[in-house]
Amino acid sequence: MKKLFFIIITIFLVLSACTSQQESKKLFEEKCIQCHSLERSLSENKSLAEWKRTTETMTRYSEGAITEQEADIIAKYLAEQNPAK
Repeated sequence: MKKLFFIIITIFLVLSACTSQQESKKLFEEKCIQCHSLERSLSENKSLAEWKRTTETMTRYSEGAITEQEADIIAKYLAEQNPAK
């Protein structure tokens, strides 16, 4: 019974992570394409802190089109996609 419970919890966590990743990608695509190509962002290798600085700047440039919460989600997504070398 404990093994079954563990398996169910593990599956739930994996599915949640996948959904979150897809939602982050969709947010990135919707918000960032408004000003520049997605390839530009996807080709950059930055740390999470560097991406947070970048997305904070984009939040100011977008004049309200990107919220601080959305910028944080996008920064995390990009840091996972292109880890700093």
